[in-house]
Amino acid sequence: MSSLADALAGIHTPLDRLQHALDQDLSLGKSKLEMDFREAYSVLEQYLMQRTRKRLAMERFNAAYDHQLSLPQFRKLLNAERVRRQETGDIAVCSGCGQPVLNSPAAEQGETE
Repeated sequence: MSSLADALAGIHTPLDRLQHALDQDLSLGKSKLEMDFREAYSVLEQYLMQRTRKRLAMERFNAAYDHQLSLPQFRKLLNAERVRRQETGDIAVCSGCGQPVLNSPAAEQGETE
């Protein structure tokens, strides 16, 4: 039997089996990457505010979470998470002064790689 079939063996209703299988899928692949990135976002943003290079932050993220992001993928996730948080009102603040960090396109141009 496959590992999925083994995991579903103790679950009796089709709806429960479906939900369990989908929950497992969420913990794998792209969803896991997005969940890991959201978890690490605040720490990443704090270091990027201190002018840490994005490449270094990406390498440390990959090593810590066992992912293989490229720099363009890292930037895409970073920008998407910034937009998502801005839309929900969860804006990053400087750990030193507590002021909101503005991530405007003009500021993006000045960020280090």
